[in-house]
Amino acid sequence: MSIIQVVKSCPLFYELYDEEIMKIVEKCRVLSLEDGDYVFRKGETGNEIFLILTGSAVVKSGDIEIAKLRKGDLFGEMVLLKDQIRHADICIDSFSDVLVLEYDDLFGLYEQNNKVFSLLMLNLSRMLATRLKDTGGRIKELSVENHELKKSA
Repeated sequence: MSIIQVVKSCPLFYELYDEEIMKIVEKCRVLSLEDGDYVFRKGETGNEIFLILTGSAVVKSGDIEIAKLRKGDLFGEMVLLKDQIRHADICIDSFSDVLVLEYDDLFGLYEQNNKVFSLLMLNLSRMLATRLKDTGGRIKELSVENHELKKSA
């Protein structure tokens, strides 16, 4: 699978043409990381977002695994909302290639190509809304489990 195909599979890039994606990818760099490497740690600052091209990673807070990231998954996207503080650890758990997208390159599209920039921001909104909805559902499940545990104690 080519880099373009992996990038196209990411919801941030939905509805973009291959040529538009290629112009974005041309400005990016690829990190090759090994099992146990950290992309970033909670509390660090940064201005990049990341997309897993191969391999996988774990989102952690302390010793707690929050999520598993696989090929095509995006992380660090809160940078696009000007939140430069990292809120979790991202630890590689198998050899991985990770595409690094710079904040300035993505926001430079505002002046270069309004259509592409608008689609990226719309897609970002959709991604975050989906995550918020999923998180709300998970909080409800945990609340029910907590209630059941308290009843049985």
